[in-house]
Amino acid sequence: MRPAAALLLLPEVRLLELSEQNVVDYLRRTGRASDKEVLAQSLSGGVANIVLKIFDTGAGEKIGSDVRTPAQIKLGRPDNRPHAGLCYVIKQPLPKFKTQAEWLVDIDRVLIERDCMLLLNDILPRGSAPEVLWFDETENVLAISCAPADAVIWKKSLLDGSVSLDASQHAGMLLAMMHSHTLHDGKVRKRFGDPRLFVQQRIDAYLHATAARHADLHNTLHGLGDTLLNEKLCLIHGDFSPKNIFVCPQPDDEPDPKKRKFVVSHLMLLDFEVAFFSHPAFDVVTLLNHLLLKGWHHGKRWRPFMMAADTFWTTYQSTAHKELVRAASHLGGHMLAALHLARVDGKSPVEYITDETIRAKIREAARRVLFQKDTSLDYAIDTISSFYPSPD
Repeated sequence: MRPAAALLLLPEVRLLELSEQNVVDYLRRTGRASDKEVLAQSLSGGVANIVLKIFDTGAGEKIGSDVRTPAQIKLGRPDNRPHAGLCYVIKQPLPKFKTQAEWLVDIDRVLIERDCMLLLNDILPRGSAPEVLWFDETENVLAISCAPADAVIWKKSLLDGSVSLDASQHAGMLLAMMHSHTLHDGKVRKRFGDPRLFVQQRIDAYLHATAARHADLHNTLHGLGDTLLNEKLCLIHGDFSPKNIFVCPQPDDEPDPKKRKFVVSHLMLLDFEVAFFSHPAFDVVTLLNHLLLKGWHHGKRWRPFMMAADTFWTTYQSTAHKELVRAASHLGGHMLAALHLARVDGKSPVEYITDETIRAKIREAARRVLFQKDTSLDYAIDTISSFYPSPD
């Protein structure tokens, strides 16, 4: 396993906030871009980051064969072949998230993300996480490899109504591998065991903010937060949701685009700045929660999303270490209900559920689970599904 870099606190004052307008000058000034055309495109960074996609036409491998003779090479004749170009993504963390409620988070989380990607590229199949290309400590800028050109963000497919059980299965296997490889790993715990960023971005924003709106659940929600901080078993992603997962297709030689089939080759995980050595239930129920919320979004057409949730959970159970499965199953019920409630009443409600009637149903379903003694994940999934409308 590659040793992770020590955590260095980054300066609180940022000298330069990157944008499409200034990023090329920044790259050239720091010697990270060619003198050829460099294109920049702003990407969605969620609420937490500036994210820019860069294409440097004068970088990357040369195209074609080198036609210079040995004598010309010796004399220093330039190689005039064009470059293939280099595509990559740069991220810069925001100190204040773009949410309606004030949400301040330390920007040294970018180092957690960098070190988590370095670790996962050692323990997961190739392509399961972006590669770290470089890091600028002065401006807090992380450069990583791009996803394949034909990859799609899983969240978009789900919101469009396209459900891939293959993607659910791949997600269950990847998460099981990540958790199992780091189970009780002292070195990983030391590197990712600082609770500060996880408290800022997850416990305070989800559990404590929700408890402030549901006083009768205060002890339960705060208790779940305490468990996440105290029962540390493995490295968790901390934001294992469809918006942070690229679905990458297998190559299809069919010449007609309309006849090509989208068959999942692998998944690429993104956004590791909340990575923390904690309890596996949080990751498991984060993905389940998003699949179930997509079911709410699609109304009477919720069945495929429940099937995706079942496929993911079944795969995780059959792949992960048994200790992790027991832990996730035992705590998962109340944790799932808590996150279900948090995504309507926490600091970061899901943007695609705005109908107050549906939001009220989600609250009712989540509260029903949280007031039961049965904390199992299977009970919670069954209970929440019973609140869905009658299917078509």
